[in-house]
Amino acid sequence: MTPSVLGAPIGGRFTSAVAQRVGMVTFLAGMIGIIAAISAGTLGLFIIATIVAGAGQGIAISAATRGLLHGSALADRAPIFSAIYLLSYSGAAFPSLISGRLSNTFSLPQIALGYGGLAVVATLFTVLGARNPHPDATGNSTDHNSNANGSPIR
Repeated sequence: MTPSVLGAPIGGRFTSAVAQRVGMVTFLAGMIGIIAAISAGTLGLFIIATIVAGAGQGIAISAATRGLLHGSALADRAPIFSAIYLLSYSGAAFPSLISGRLSNTFSLPQIALGYGGLAVVATLFTVLGARNPHPDATGNSTDHNSNANGSPIR
């Protein structure tokens, strides 16, 4: 978690979308290093790769949070953070529960490779889908998937 805290200020140097992309690519590079370290049994590489992955995670999550909070009123922030925490903890809990159940069937390197696959999917999703919040003429954030009164277009 410490490298995640260190990565957050780095993300502030970029736009939200760029920081999300940089963070996820950095996270993926760290994850590849973690998989290599587990497969080779190399503690030094594991520690370095974990630091890289943690910093990438910090860059990505701080940028995503910044983008989600952009233009929100103070009263809207608690529900936004609730949704962020719900998704974050669910995103960590479900793979952990599944990998725990599969630990009797698969080896640690195989499970790490599965996590690496999830990291690839998440990185591709972020690289292709990250967007900056766009201010309207009044300087407020707008969503291109909303109509004039802010309701989502369906």
